[in-house]
Amino acid sequence: MLLGLYMQRENYKESVPLLLRLIELAPEKKIYWLQLSAVYGQLEDYPNALAIMQLAYGSKLLTEDAELRRLADLQLFNGIPYRCGQVLEAAIETKTANADDKLYDKLANCWLAAGELDKALPPLSRAAELASNGDAFVRLAEVHVQRSDWAAAQTALERALAKGQLKDAANAQVLMGLALLSQHKLAEARPWFERAQLSEKHRQTAKSYLQLIDSQTKRPLPPG
Repeated sequence: MLLGLYMQRENYKESVPLLLRLIELAPEKKIYWLQLSAVYGQLEDYPNALAIMQLAYGSKLLTEDAELRRLADLQLFNGIPYRCGQVLEAAIETKTANADDKLYDKLANCWLAAGELDKALPPLSRAAELASNGDAFVRLAEVHVQRSDWAAAQTALERALAKGQLKDAANAQVLMGLALLSQHKLAEARPWFERAQLSEKHRQTAKSYLQLIDSQTKRPLPPG
């Protein structure tokens, strides 16, 4: 009752010792763990907010989709992206989380933050297939660009443009031009940069690539 009163009045600091005591008395009650983590979050004490969720996860108390996503968010925020990826992969494997496009996108973010580009590709691909627009395919293409896999980047961008409803279509056009240019397909790359330069945001980048194409196509012929 006292905890309820404190929570109602948003007296979060006073709630911490009560919740710690309640967890000591009834460690099997998940609600106290979740409340304590949430209180630490309200106090912007994110390391302790994560620690409590980690302990609950280790005790197999976190069994709901939202709980696992919150744990993953806290791990990512606290700079533990690899563990975040492991948690979400386990949640998908055991079907304890709804494997929608947002979950796959979150999993990809974990692996990208951990520098695991190869591990990020499958969840990014799955997120892109499930999403209602082509933006996830653009992100997939960006990862392929980082890996210098230009053919794969081109394929992802083709799917992005086909799916449509892109937040930044000109960015996809620049990337498509870059993917083609990097495969020495200069004639095919040019139209994409010409379209992209209509965007104020990407105009300068597109013009630079067009100048590069011009410099490579207008080289003087060798004598004789």
